[in-house]
Amino acid sequence: MPEGFEVVFRDENIPLTEQVRDFEILIPAMAKITREVMLAAPKLKLIQQFGVGLEGVDLEAARELGVYVANVPGGNAISVAEHAIFLMLALARKFNEATKRFQEEKIGEPAGHEIYGKTLGIIGLGRSGTELAKRAKALGMRVLAIKKKPNPELARKLGLDFLGGPGDLDFVLKNSDFVSIHVPLTDETRNLIGERELRLMKKTAYLINVARGPVVNREALYKALKEKWIAGAALDVFWEEPPNPNDPLFKLDNIIVTPHVAGVTYEAYNRIAKEVAENILRVSKGLPPKYRVI
Repeated sequence: MPEGFEVVFRDENIPLTEQVRDFEILIPAMAKITREVMLAAPKLKLIQQFGVGLEGVDLEAARELGVYVANVPGGNAISVAEHAIFLMLALARKFNEATKRFQEEKIGEPAGHEIYGKTLGIIGLGRSGTELAKRAKALGMRVLAIKKKPNPELARKLGLDFLGGPGDLDFVLKNSDFVSIHVPLTDETRNLIGERELRLMKKTAYLINVARGPVVNREALYKALKEKWIAGAALDVFWEEPPNPNDPLFKLDNIIVTPHVAGVTYEAYNRIAKEVAENILRVSKGLPPKYRVI
């Protein structure tokens, strides 16, 4: 934290509205910053997310009250991309089943799959999607991707086998062995992957979500996994967080879950912390923050 600033951590036992009266800057992390919280903080100048997601911040209220809102896009893009590769390999090499075989003192099974030569579909070619594409190509995969505004130059630079727009989602789903989701949660992307989309995927295909839980329809995913419309899924994000570990979805044998840690690495935290500190200094000097959303 920049010199001269006092850091106060939230007391979970006290309503946030009762703690923010003298705060000039809020770093919400997982807290919801509502209109009521902002009104309770008359000195508030900046809501600075430690990461990229802002769905917990009332952006309209911030705009009306003249409070800056900023995030740090791309600070954990490499970490998220590497985690997607980890989940892809865990699915391909049947990690859940292999763990059970070890506990049963069995050796040499199950047989898994190589990802070399397989086709990866990337839904959302932003920062983490781009980093994933680089790594997937290095591993010998074909890469299909969609982006809100496709850029032919980016496709050439990354060596993509296909880059389309939102209207090409069906094509990517039908032709991919792995589908990895990297879009923000918006009105457009909520339930983007539902029953219709899951049925388009190959029965041998796997779905990976390292973006936001509600991008995938929960009931449709449960049905798809239970009835084997697809081979499996790996989730690092959920519909409610923290998720209920006893949810029947997580008891299925063809799902792998990690506790929203795709972007949680020391390297990512260091990159993000530097950007957050810079924004705090900028606002303290009367300058607008970098990566300003509001």
